[in-house]
Amino acid sequence: MTQPQIPPAGITGKLHETAKDALTWNAERPSTPDDIKKYRQSTVHEPGKIVRHPGHADDAVPQGTFGVKSAASGGQNINEALKNYPDSELARWKLEQAEGVYASARREPLGSGYVRGHQLPQGLGSERPFGVTYDARGKDLSRQAATVIFPTDRPAEEDAAARAMYTRSHQDFQPGEQRRRDYNWAAAGIDPAQHRFGAVDKNGVGDGVRKALQPGLDPSLQPPKLLPKLHEDFKATATDYLGRPRQLGTGDRPQLGPDHAFGQPSMRKGREPGVGELLTGRFGAEEQQPDADLGKSLREGFRNQPKPGDEGRAFGVPTIRTDVRLPALRSVANACNYGNEPDAGQVLRPPRAADLGVADEAFVALRPKAEVRQLVEEAGLALSDAEFEAAWALAAEADGGAAEAAGGGGAGPGPQSGPEGGRACVDTFFRARHHLLAQTLQVEPNF
Repeated sequence: MTQPQIPPAGITGKLHETAKDALTWNAERPSTPDDIKKYRQSTVHEPGKIVRHPGHADDAVPQGTFGVKSAASGGQNINEALKNYPDSELARWKLEQAEGVYASARREPLGSGYVRGHQLPQGLGSERPFGVTYDARGKDLSRQAATVIFPTDRPAEEDAAARAMYTRSHQDFQPGEQRRRDYNWAAAGIDPAQHRFGAVDKNGVGDGVRKALQPGLDPSLQPPKLLPKLHEDFKATATDYLGRPRQLGTGDRPQLGPDHAFGQPSMRKGREPGVGELLTGRFGAEEQQPDADLGKSLREGFRNQPKPGDEGRAFGVPTIRTDVRLPALRSVANACNYGNEPDAGQVLRPPRAADLGVADEAFVALRPKAEVRQLVEEAGLALSDAEFEAAWALAAEADGGAAEAAGGGGAGPGPQSGPEGGRACVDTFFRARHHLLAQTLQVEPNF
């Protein structure tokens, strides 16, 4: 509480306005200035608006579609994109002449083997086979094959001088042969068969290992000597023994028991709280209740006060904006999902023709009669005029009734109604075609 004799800190204004007065509005809340709105998140992320960078907020959006229009009117169809091989003989001859300048085309002509420039004798490979004629049966009867596998003739004895030369130059010793260096043992007076090489200890010692393990058996060692107690005391205090505390020279303490604990006690003033009580606390039931302002905004003007009937209402904007109409010309910067993007099921099981870049909407889009006729011809389906007219009349009638039902059915037949000027989708046309084929073959359709 402010004492009347102590002046308040800070600068006193003319209005004498407090913090409560600054955060409380009796009238309507003041709006954000236009030059600051583009930096506010509440303005940038408004529902149904394109998220734009503050630097582009004041830029005028150009009218019309985005992108660059290609030079070809109508685009390029699939047949023109895939047609890369000439159709006529003259065009193919020109292509062969143009490709003939490459060495790979001369050495590896299409449909022929690799030309390596070898000149084979006349008739080799066609009239007579490759290889050398071998009388296998005659050699088998003369047991030449057995002699090759199991030779009976022994190789000629090698010259001793040549053998010694290879032994000296290439170290070519026979298996199990002792290596001899041809020393002149007679000059040294040594018989290698009887002589033992190595040094001989002049003073031979027996039971060396036994005496090393039991020094008392060796009389040549010095007898034990008595050392001063000072050395033993230093050794006892400076050595760390395994399993025993280090002696610090304090002497024996017979009055202390084996369970004696050194040091100061943790609780010197009676019972003190442990780790569990410090983590959980010792608060009563009323003290553990949540605060009165829990879940409520303390800032005036930023409180979401639900109205009566909003108990089950979900505030915010949905991720998939099915409540907003899909724009006819969608911007490339528009990252909003209007429910027309593929879900997990379509990703796991892609629709037909997805690898060709054709969506399912292309099969169910309503098209005029001339466009459907062109698609059928480009697809390679040979239909006569009567067959096409019969399937078109059935498909136009089905899609025309569905379109009127979707439009409310209140409008009368317009200029595009009827089989001649109607519209139908490709999927309905082929279903009608299959239905007519099932009637002709007198079988039940599979749909």
